[in-house]
Amino acid sequence: MVLLTFNIIAPEIPVSYQKIVTEEELLKITTDGTQKILEILEKYQVHTTFFVEISLAEKLPELLKTIAKKGHELGLLNKYSYQKEIETAKDFLEELTGKTIRGMRQFPEKRLSSEKLKSMQFIYRSPMDFSNIFFFKNTLERKIAYEEHEIMVIPESVSPYSRLPYNDFTFQMIPMKFYQNMVTETLQKEEYVMIYLNSWQFVELNDKKFGLSFYRKYNLGVQMEEKLDRFLKFVEENDLAITRMKDFFF
Repeated sequence: MVLLTFNIIAPEIPVSYQKIVTEEELLKITTDGTQKILEILEKYQVHTTFFVEISLAEKLPELLKTIAKKGHELGLLNKYSYQKEIETAKDFLEELTGKTIRGMRQFPEKRLSSEKLKSMQFIYRSPMDFSNIFFFKNTLERKIAYEEHEIMVIPESVSPYSRLPYNDFTFQMIPMKFYQNMVTETLQKEEYVMIYLNSWQFVELNDKKFGLSFYRKYNLGVQMEEKLDRFLKFVEENDLAITRMKDFFF
């Protein structure tokens, strides 16, 4: 099973560049990237899980309603928020979509405990390591789902042979043929492979004002669209299944 997931999140802008880039520009990048993803998913008629960064939830209501109406699962992504902000975003999304928000994805610095998430009526969490050029230090252990205080914990997957994680950076950087082989090898060993990508990766960000490092600008925009299309075609041709997180584990 392929658990293909997307983070609705703005790109990380270095502090020295943040005054140059407006909030409106960042919201447009996030929206445009997500819409491109939705178009590709609709082409292959697959449903996935989208995690919206908490501070963006109330700023993108129409986009989030569209995601829910198309049959995708919505979860929350905690980058730096506290419990009250999480509860407010969860209530907002549930009122907006009429759907229960079950999942929480978390950056390393602000990981709430399983007990805390259970008290907020989440049923699973998806811890996410920072994906950058030094990701190898986090890939020595086997990454499989486990239960903790009645919360299912679903870490990012790692290829059993290459030891590469299935994060946004890996998908962006390595050749698709190699990536496809990784998926095939992983599914021979594990029940599932969990992949995550970011919405902003599907937008061209070559302008110097964004301050992105050279390796983070590589393959963005159209190249990412083409890679996602090729990946979904590979999934279709090899009779692999893609599903939402909530449908696989619950």
